Amino acid sequence: MAKQELKCPHCKEWTVWQGQLHDRCINCNALLEEEKINKLNKLAAKKEAQEAVEQAKIAKQNPIVRKISNYAATLFIGIILSIIAVVVLVAG
Repeated sequence: MAKQELKCPHCKEWTVWQGQLHDRCINCNALLEEEKINKLNKLAAKKEAQEAVEQAKIAKQNPIVRKISNYAATLFIGIILSIIAVVVLVAG
């Protein structure tokens, strides 16, 4: 990427900017894209909070429904394994 110049938001001096998020000013060593970094961090924190809320909703589901679905999945796997065992015994 070509080097560009950007005015530092802190010292108001022109500095070399390579287009990277964590580029620093050569005069005051401050981050040139600090606002963008803060915005990305806020978005990430908001997304994590939403995921935590979704996990809490899933955890609060009816425990009886979860138990029945777990038993149904176990029964299904058992039936499939039984069919595979019969096929193997018949073939061999």
